[in-house]
Amino acid sequence: MIGLEDVFAEEAKQILGSVGQLELGKGRVFFTAPLEAMYELNIRARTLHKLFLLLHRGLFEGLRDIYVATRQLDFTSVIKPDQSFAVRAERVGQHDFTSMDVAAEVGQAVIDSYMASTGVRLKVNLSEPDVELYAFVRDNEFLLGINTTGPSLHKRGYRVFKHPAALRTSVAAAMLLLAGWRGDGLLLDPMCGGGTIPIEGALMARRIPPAAFRRGQPALLSLPIADEEEFRERLERALGERIDDIFNIVGMDKFRAYLEGARRNARSAGVEDTIRFVQGDATDLASYLRDSPTHVVTNPPYGIRLRLRGLFRLYRGFLSSLASLAPGCRLVL
Repeated sequence: MIGLEDVFAEEAKQILGSVGQLELGKGRVFFTAPLEAMYELNIRARTLHKLFLLLHRGLFEGLRDIYVATRQLDFTSVIKPDQSFAVRAERVGQHDFTSMDVAAEVGQAVIDSYMASTGVRLKVNLSEPDVELYAFVRDNEFLLGINTTGPSLHKRGYRVFKHPAALRTSVAAAMLLLAGWRGDGLLLDPMCGGGTIPIEGALMARRIPPAAFRRGQPALLSLPIADEEEFRERLERALGERIDDIFNIVGMDKFRAYLEGARRNARSAGVEDTIRFVQGDATDLASYLRDSPTHVVTNPPYGIRLRLRGLFRLYRGFLSSLASLAPGCRLVL
């Protein structure tokens, strides 16, 4: 996520213990780690969208350089002879070619490399490939990786009600990490909408990993280098760390329909019992809360959802109300 790369980097360190050669890019984090990191991050990471195994990173001048760099790689350790593959390409910058051109060059190079190594011509399946390669071109840099995740991890799977301005679960988790939320104190989202922040806060406090809500298998299990038994053992270990303690979490919103949707989402996530949903006004917090919050994390309306004058009144009223109720709290917007 652009702007939150450092948050994921810290989360990765916490999950893995340490990472090597850490480098923050724009919307990307590069690091080296043992193979088991592929399992652990796909199971536990809350601020991660997709995890790629980096096969190549280098500079280029033209499409021919991209073909040559890809052609020189050995794909036999990441694609089985009977598997299909697809290349997803993204391009940023000024070039005399398109992202489709990049995908075509990389795809042909993969086929040629595999044919030279094994005598097998790999099958291409653009809709449901067994293995998905990701080619990214930014200016004169070319990256090629293998998607070990599948669909983005921010799609938790518990959301049955979608707020019209729903916050991504990964962004909510990043905000909670920035707030230092670990389950102690009182967590408040005074403009909770569909309940994403309180729910993610409850999942973090209860040590429920994002993989608990995954629909389908992760892409890594299609790779020859993956050990499915080890992945299953690590998944069961992570699921077994869950606790069912009751935490002090409050989700507030002005609109009843949103609160009902938030309750449905919390029920789907299995954390409804530890979140108190309150219909109330964020500019008058003292009228609805018995205790002062220690952590306040919220995604307030912005210009698209509210006119500027109303926005100013809301922000000023909310901050004034919060300052009176909880002057020492940690606030993340």
